[in-house]
Amino acid sequence: MVLAERNSENVRNGRRSRGPSPNVQSDSSSEEEGVPAEKIRVGRDYQVVVPEFVPVNERRLDQCPDRALLVWSPTTDIPDQKLDEYIILAKEKYGYNGEQALGMLFWHKHNLERAVLDLANFTPFPDEWTVEDKVLFEQAFQFHGKSFHRIRQMMDVEQSNDTAESSQKGKASTGPGQAAK
Repeated sequence: MVLAERNSENVRNGRRSRGPSPNVQSDSSSEEEGVPAEKIRVGRDYQVVVPEFVPVNERRLDQCPDRALLVWSPTTDIPDQKLDEYIILAKEKYGYNGEQALGMLFWHKHNLERAVLDLANFTPFPDEWTVEDKVLFEQAFQFHGKSFHRIRQMMDVEQSNDTAESSQKGKASTGPGQAAK
């Protein structure tokens, strides 16, 4: 019977539990160390103050500097085969990458005909990211998360440092009788 009582704390809803989480301290260990156990606080002093609801038409989105620009949102109105054909056409005939093609489709509110007609009107920027740029972006993304304005600032600072460094190297390598490359 002692064995059943000891194991009953590891059984929940008829299933065996793996025991307490390593991040959660049991009551006995926290009491032994002199630290009071965590408790749920109840009462008027511990309630959240909920701000008033602001209707969508009254929101001032232009005053939010961290607001991202949505460039793609999937739709169920276009079959996958048609979407794949559109992306292949945009890549092979017009030099778009997949993201640029989907952005064009989203701009035209998922209207394939209008998006295809508009592909020729815009020249996409080629993917000119170096391996170093991609690594820097990954590091900035891991550090800043989805704060893309901070990522952009971090990448701009790094690129300006690289430009200044390569400019200094160029000046140092040119002698009095040599022209800069």
